[in-house]
Amino acid sequence: MKTERPNKAEGACLNTGDLRALYQRLKKDIDARLAEFAALWKNGTDAELWREFCFCTCTPQNDAKKADAAVARLDRDGLLAGGSPEKIALGLRAGGVRFHNNKAAYIVRNRAMFFPDTKRHIQAAISGGEIGGETIEARNALAKTVNGWGLKEASHFLRNIGFGGGLCILDRHILRSLCSYGVLAEIPASLTLSRYTEIENSMLAFAKKTQIPPDALDLTFWFQAKGEIFK
Repeated sequence: MKTERPNKAEGACLNTGDLRALYQRLKKDIDARLAEFAALWKNGTDAELWREFCFCTCTPQNDAKKADAAVARLDRDGLLAGGSPEKIALGLRAGGVRFHNNKAAYIVRNRAMFFPDTKRHIQAAISGGEIGGETIEARNALAKTVNGWGLKEASHFLRNIGFGGGLCILDRHILRSLCSYGVLAEIPASLTLSRYTEIENSMLAFAKKTQIPPDALDLTFWFQAKGEIFK
């Protein structure tokens, strides 16, 4: 795979002042979305946490909105809680999720480890304590434990349950945005642990420079690329 050099003419605005202004315009809606994420961990049921867990399992190499809709349908049909790999794969395929057989297998393997009692099992996977100041350590532990997850998926899940303030979800749209603002020279062909950590630190420094919290910066980049605030 060749390293991708994005066409800056097609990328986001290179002016960090404009980025900051966009964030200020979106801040109320972004803060509301981040509050929803935090409420999922504080008040959500194990079934709701498990659904988000499965969503983050299905997003790699897929359209996030299609993955979310497919997982929601599987949940409504009771398949996330008890469906066979074959039935889950069929549901994912019908929803336009690529690599549906692999995703279904991951869901079933993870279900044996994390459902029911999803919150308790997540706490156990990160050494039994509440997620707090050691968010990066929690992320790294989940990335090592969960089938089908790497650092990006573990970061995504933690952000979506309210613990993304010190983490970065380095998917391709984020990497393109970082290139557009000069934080990266190019999109790497792959992300090793050391390379992920290096880019994450660069993004965290950029967030500090622009005075946009990292989890809010991700949603601002998403809005630039997609025209909406999603997750």
